Amino acid sequence: MKPKFYLTVCLLLVSAFLTQAKDVEWLAPINKELQNNQDVSHYFEPSEVVTVMAGDNELTALYRDHTAEFEKGVAILIADWHLTQSNDRGIDFLRKSLNDYGWVTYSISAGSSPRINNDELPENNNVSVAPSLSQFKKPDLDAYALSLTSRFKAMYQQALTHPGFVIVITQGQSGAILNSYLNQQTSEQIDALILLNNFYSEAQKNKSLNQTITTTPWPTLDIYYQSHNHWLNQQMVQRKKLARRNHKLNYRQRALFGNQSSEQQHQRLSKEIYGFLTWLGI
Repeated sequence: MKPKFYLTVCLLLVSAFLTQAKDVEWLAPINKELQNNQDVSHYFEPSEVVTVMAGDNELTALYRDHTAEFEKGVAILIADWHLTQSNDRGIDFLRKSLNDYGWVTYSISAGSSPRINNDELPENNNVSVAPSLSQFKKPDLDAYALSLTSRFKAMYQQALTHPGFVIVITQGQSGAILNSYLNQQTSEQIDALILLNNFYSEAQKNKSLNQTITTTPWPTLDIYYQSHNHWLNQQMVQRKKLARRNHKLNYRQRALFGNQSSEQQHQRLSKEIYGFLTWLGI
């Protein structure tokens, strides 16, 4: 009798669970950027939070005025995708420390990354060649690039309301995508471009990015952390060689060490940028 009793109880429990599961309402995942903007509005002073229209969408930026005797211009800081406009990998430190050197700072997020390509690998009968699959589908990557450039255009117009120079600081893979846009457009004239760990996680795209970085007309400071990832480390050697071959005399490369969230590394990061801008005379 006992086995039959236990079996009956188990069946009743499973039936009850399945009935409840059908009644559970499916909830869409929380929009991370919306949640982040709510946090920004809650935790930061109202004077630091600026809303700018990027096309039809509202863009939340963190603003700080300069604290020096004279204003040099505007620094636009663009965080990597999935990171906030006040992330602890250098962006938050820079948006504050640059104020002391005369720079007004605007810091924005780059939004969520494109959807990961979940397609199956194509059949490959050649055992000597590993099959490859793009990390993102081209339509998704193009849509993201359009959204990112719309954000940059909005912040560039905001920067023009201030006197002085305009410099752009980009971070991570979103910075790599913005590099491609800047190389194709001439309407936004910037005075310096500073790269923080700019790379793609695809070999072919990195080759194109290296060529783009080393042929642009504006002065470029290429900063990377050696502990970031192997994709980035492999590209930095190639970029230095390409900069020499392409006669890009205003290209500089700097390597940082240790933890990206370390304040000591942030201070060195700030000094590297200050030294580069001083060398340019801005």
